Amino acid sequence: MQKTLLLVVLSVSWVGYARAQQTTGKVAEETRKEVMQFEKEKVPLLIKGGAAFADWLQKVDADDVIHMGANGKRNNKTAQVELWRSGNMTQSSNFQHDHEVFVYNDGNVAIVTYVGTTVDTVNGVTTVDIGRCADTWVKQNGKWLRVVHANAGMSADPKHSISPD
Repeated sequence: MQKTLLLVVLSVSWVGYARAQQTTGKVAEETRKEVMQFEKEKVPLLIKGGAAFADWLQKVDADDVIHMGANGKRNNKTAQVELWRSGNMTQSSNFQHDHEVFVYNDGNVAIVTYVGTTVDTVNGVTTVDIGRCADTWVKQNGKWLRVVHANAGMSADPKHSISPD
């Protein structure tokens, strides 16, 4: 009985382990291209701000997305869209680099990590934030949706400063 139970537990564990492995090959490369296109669209729209970025969020964020800021604040999609649409949040600078894309679930899940330095103004208060960011993307019914956007604050290291160009 114990051997059978152990065999079942190990089998289930192995299946879970196998599913957590990154997807590779042509499927992974295609996923990376698709998801990085959203990341490339994002920065100019962040700088433009207002309705332009609010519309992008409305299009790509899942309804139950969570935005976790480096300052510990969490916003849902509705709050984040309204913050941008109202003009109560703007960005005058956004420098992102060191992007990595990890692909899972046969190309249907992608996690994009990067370092970002931003100059944000929220409700009249301007801050410079340096953070390690992660966006989690899920493909549902042929459409990519961002389900998590998270920032973790970093120290003010000069190599992560705002690009001079």
